[in-house]
Amino acid sequence: MNIKQAAAATGLGPSTIRFYERARVLPSPPRRPNGYRDYSQEHLATLQLVRGLRHLGLSLEEMRRIAGLAHDATCGDLRSLLIDELHDLADETARRMRELEDTRRHALSLLIGLGRMRSRDRRVPGATPCDCVTLVGGRPAG
Repeated sequence: MNIKQAAAATGLGPSTIRFYERARVLPSPPRRPNGYRDYSQEHLATLQLVRGLRHLGLSLEEMRRIAGLAHDATCGDLRSLLIDELHDLADETARRMRELEDTRRHALSLLIGLGRMRSRDRRVPGATPCDCVTLVGGRPAG
């Protein structure tokens, strides 16, 4: 099948498919006598796999490694690599979620402090440390 048909079958755009070929995530398909790419069912399966991996947020290198193993190794090898990558992904996602929660709490604290400010206040209540804290922290007061 040609690239347009492969794109329709996988939900990926032709430019995305070409990108995955250039990045060596997808093996280059053979060419027809007219020069058009000729995608097989195996190519489509790889594209579906890569699409799912991208949705999970894996890097191009991680996708390349997994897709390569899908072509060249056993199901057990692929499963083992997927388990490792997904554990890493879950850990990284949990770390990012903690950072986002810290950011959310900080933003809410600032909003509360800003809401308490009077028009002549120079500091946000609850958000800006007093001079004592600033001095202990090593920054000049003022």
